[in-house]
Amino acid sequence: MRFGKYLVILGLSAATLSTAVQVSAKDALDSLAVPSVRSPIASDNFYFVMTDRYRDGDPSNNRGGKTGDISETGFEPASEGYFHGGDLAGLTGKCDVQDPQDDGLARIKRLGFTAVWITPPFVQRTVQGSSAAYHGYWFLDLSQPDPHLGTEADFAAFMSCAKSLGLKVFLDVVVNHTADVITFKQDYDYVSLKKAPYRTATGKIFNPWNYTNGTSFPRLSRLKSFAKTPRIETAFIGSKYPAILNDVTKYHNRGNISWGSCVGRCEMDGDFSGLDDIMTEDWSVIQAMAQAYGEWIKKYDIDGFRIDTAKHTDPYFFGRWLPLINNTAQAAGKSNFTSFGEVWLTDPAQLSEQMLTRKLPSVLDFPYQDTMRKFVSERATGGTVAALFGDDDFYTSATTNAYGLTTFLGNHDMGRIGFFIKKDSGATGQELIDRDILAHDLLYMTRGIPIEYYGDEVGMTGSGDGQDKRARQDMFPTQVPDWKVQERIGSAPIEDASSFAESNIIEARIRQLTALRSEHPALATGAQITRYGEGSVFAASRIDAQNRNEYVIAFNSSDAAQQVTFKTSTPSSQWLSLMGDGLNTSSDSGAALKVTIPALSSVVLKAVQPLPTPGAPSVSMKVKQNYITGRYELSARVPGSDPASVTFLMKGKGAWMPVGTDDAAPFKVFVAPRKYGDAEFAAVVTNSLGQTASVSLEKRSIKPFF
Repeated sequence: MRFGKYLVILGLSAATLSTAVQVSAKDALDSLAVPSVRSPIASDNFYFVMTDRYRDGDPSNNRGGKTGDISETGFEPASEGYFHGGDLAGLTGKCDVQDPQDDGLARIKRLGFTAVWITPPFVQRTVQGSSAAYHGYWFLDLSQPDPHLGTEADFAAFMSCAKSLGLKVFLDVVVNHTADVITFKQDYDYVSLKKAPYRTATGKIFNPWNYTNGTSFPRLSRLKSFAKTPRIETAFIGSKYPAILNDVTKYHNRGNISWGSCVGRCEMDGDFSGLDDIMTEDWSVIQAMAQAYGEWIKKYDIDGFRIDTAKHTDPYFFGRWLPLINNTAQAAGKSNFTSFGEVWLTDPAQLSEQMLTRKLPSVLDFPYQDTMRKFVSERATGGTVAALFGDDDFYTSATTNAYGLTTFLGNHDMGRIGFFIKKDSGATGQELIDRDILAHDLLYMTRGIPIEYYGDEVGMTGSGDGQDKRARQDMFPTQVPDWKVQERIGSAPIEDASSFAESNIIEARIRQLTALRSEHPALATGAQITRYGEGSVFAASRIDAQNRNEYVIAFNSSDAAQQVTFKTSTPSSQWLSLMGDGLNTSSDSGAALKVTIPALSSVVLKAVQPLPTPGAPSVSMKVKQNYITGRYELSARVPGSDPASVTFLMKGKGAWMPVGTDDAAPFKVFVAPRKYGDAEFAAVVTNSLGQTASVSLEKRSIKPFF
């Protein structure tokens, strides 16, 4: 092991660390290098399915055991806003992967998916306003499945089938709100804290956020504590489980979020479109909800949670609730249990704070969706894609990074990728098919954990604005008139047929892509290094660290073929084509690779030669203020083209502590200065052979700059 030359850094500010020094115990420091982390689900391919819209396996439960009209049963298969009859029995199917007619979980398995995310299965308030709770986000009772979907026995059978097929199951859970059963004596407009602060039962003003450290939460009064005077609709008194949620003082009771004008606190304690916003600051509420959701883990062997409206909880909630959930999972033998949250933010710096500060293990990658939508429609360039991945360092910590982000092209709220492409580009016919397939190539070949929204594989689109109800079509024969004649990408309108009976080129491509991720794990979990991002082309390497092999993925959103040349890490090698129409090619002695990417297409290449043996590694580093994040930016420079990784370390009053490992240049992490007084920083580089070298910066006072 050797040390490289150290940089002397010019002062950037009074708080900048400016002098590099060699540590005295370099071997001990080098030993602290750790690999870049990977999520327990990093290799998985998710299929996100709305249970009510997939398949009707038991028509006897279509009305949820209720009689009467639509306002009671919520069942109207000809209306896009009500229950249609899909259920757990239909989603389960016969559980025979060898039977091509089995359209349940076996079909999902045959497509190459390894995990299923299902909409919330819990008992719902059947109807609110002019819509039913077919989607699952208006829960009343967390103890059992909604009767429209089936029984506890049906859910157990569904889980048994999934496990037998090797499919992980993630439940969609809601922690921010319940169904809307609380009404107010006043109107429903949001009232700010300034106008009406929270008060205890004795009338003392208090801030709920001051009680998130375990301090006993104050006793509250329905009449004195809130901006509104809450009361429960008579028909729903005592209807919620856990039982604590029947107490109106366990809610914020401030009125509805005002979309478009509300920023900050009001997003976290306002009612989400009237839904009862839970007082998540109260420890008794946290414990009760952890116990209720934990029962599903213990009883059914659930593998993880997708957390709805995660952005709208208080900022301390996940740091308190998730440890309880994870402890339950550990006790149940689920050491790899994990969760990801829905946080609708398209700025990576903002989104990353939900992981680094709010303690979510992962989030849905809305910046990714926004960028890829624009790229495949030619509204953004390869440089835009490169910039997206350039921001991946915002997510890096000792336990998280961008490889653990869940990526997607569309969803049940915003709409479908096919609809976006047609709207954005005006493409029709074969061009529309090609752009849709290009979007899927990006989803499965670039970093992150891909999530396929059910129905996209058969070319579903949408009408009107394409959002919400208009993006939740039936897979089984639909009775919604508009959906019968709606345009499909890669096939004709469905009319009275079942989507399961139709073959589609997108479905075939997904099989190819999931097979590639399975056969070549580096395409799922390998380090991703941007190689080219200009015009209509984006290209990157994926590194197989175990076998010391390099792959190249390249994408072209233009309607003309593009030839580009870029530097790789593998010189003088032939490259085999694993996907795409491009011929096999070779890199020159300087590792430059010339690639031709057909119009509206992708190529995946693998180097025949392994990575060359690197020289002894060296590293230099600096620390500067980053005014975008309010954090300190630690960066390192590693000479050469070897795909190395860098572990960043900090030392305050105690021992050295890893703060994150970056495996793609430029090497960076961002740390919060408020946590440290006087601190030392270090970086340890590990090359592709496992050799290390390190550098340390002398102790300097770190002062918050906000």
